[in-house]
Amino acid sequence: METETLLVPCPFPDRSHPAGAAAAGYVRQVASEIGLVGPSSAKVLNGIALGEAAALTFPDTDQERLQVATLWIAFLVLFDDAWSDLVDFDGDWRSRVRAQHDSIREVLGGQAAGPTDGPLVRLLARILDDIAHIDPEFDTTRLRQEIRNYLAATLWELDLRSRGRIPDLSSYLLMRRVFSTMSVQVELDYFVDRLTLPEAVRLHPCVRLVDAAVADYGCIANDLYSLDAERRDGISSNIVIVLEHEYGWPEHQAFAYARRLAEQALATFQHIRADPGNFGLPDDEAVRRYFHHYESFMSAAVRWPARSARYRSQS
Repeated sequence: METETLLVPCPFPDRSHPAGAAAAGYVRQVASEIGLVGPSSAKVLNGIALGEAAALTFPDTDQERLQVATLWIAFLVLFDDAWSDLVDFDGDWRSRVRAQHDSIREVLGGQAAGPTDGPLVRLLARILDDIAHIDPEFDTTRLRQEIRNYLAATLWELDLRSRGRIPDLSSYLLMRRVFSTMSVQVELDYFVDRLTLPEAVRLHPCVRLVDAAVADYGCIANDLYSLDAERRDGISSNIVIVLEHEYGWPEHQAFAYARRLAEQALATFQHIRADPGNFGLPDDEAVRRYFHHYESFMSAAVRWPARSARYRSQS
């Protein structure tokens, strides 16, 4: 593999799971079973290294759980391309988006996906079915709720774009964590990597700060890699564009400041990671596993976009 150029510094190595290619093959198998066809789907399923993204993020899990993670990445990318990243706001676009959201909410509520549901809805149902099959005791309540929150946040972002508005920085940073599915990712991580933080630790303000810092690091990295394509497509939900609008900065200054924000998020993670006991967190195996996983997550956040054709072909 050629030397990659990282737009955001990352001190954590690539520890990729060896079953990434097999996980990508599983996604293609599921796609065939549920009728996920067409050139756009084929490009996602065959051309953007889905398995590599999951392998980078979850190097310590088993193959079955890695397959679920890869299915989720496929769903997210396909849903973004079909609905979250609408470019043409023609006709009653809200009704079309809400109809898709309603179908997804029915599945999240426990209703089985039927033959009249689209392949994306069936794909999400398959993800939930696989989780239940692999670990019947895993409680998906939080995961399902964060997916609902994701749907709501995409409407906020689409509304701004339909009106030609650019969000303010504080609103953007808060909502970006949600419509990027970083809040979903946290819940999925507990299943895929078997994280076991007790509730009191999960709700500890410094753990919540780490969750936010990791999310910001990943979101900003994604924005920097996708800037050219999003600017071309008229998508203003990008931190560089937001900074340009908020402060009147030229692109190079906004880009540099966004990179600095990602570096600050990384520093926050590392500072708490270095001595969790100093912040009132237990220095035990569960906490160490939590931090260890997010080192891999941040490695994936900057390395996968540098390698994936999804970004190379758009720049």
